[in-house]
Amino acid sequence: MKATEAIRRLAASPTGPQTSFSYFDVVRSVFLIASNPGVGRKRLAESLGLGEGAVRTLLSRLKAAGMVRSDRSGCYLTEKARPIYEELASSISLPRPIDVGGTWPFPSNVAIVVKNAAGNVRRGIEQRDSAIRAGAGGAMTLVHRGGRLLMPEACDVTSEYPDFARRVLEQLELGENDVVIIVGANSRAEAENGAIAAALATLRLLN
Repeated sequence: MKATEAIRRLAASPTGPQTSFSYFDVVRSVFLIASNPGVGRKRLAESLGLGEGAVRTLLSRLKAAGMVRSDRSGCYLTEKARPIYEELASSISLPRPIDVGGTWPFPSNVAIVVKNAAGNVRRGIEQRDSAIRAGAGGAMTLVHRGGRLLMPEACDVTSEYPDFARRVLEQLELGENDVVIIVGANSRAEAENGAIAAALATLRLLN
């Protein structure tokens, strides 16, 4: 996936101290700007859970790469960035908050959908470990097949936990063989970064 390599280069610190934003923050910023044309720097900082200084540097990198333009009304993706966003969006969704009831104690929970990727999931351990390395507290990986939610090599969630399965299905639009990764963390930013990491691990694009 060329998009992930382009974003990885942007996130890398060319010289001097490391940046205060991550590769996953850059992915999220591309999604956020694409889905909210004209978003301002302050709102972007709030959505990413980053300081305005970090977002200023992030946007400078994106502008220097010709991926973002800005004016008084806010920030926009350029035509150069559009194929990168479309490549990402064709495979993964933007992480979104999800109500999981009392499933676990994390205060912030998000779900991300990896499209038609059920064949890439074994037991969900790779996704969980990737999410935790990115700052999350935990993750569960589910496969949508035949209108049911399954936890690979573990259980039929729809049969064994029908209330939880119904809650998830009501909040997400899923296709056959889509993968749902639910990530919990202490903050939404940590949960979203963990979700992006787990999704890229599912696509086998995370080194």
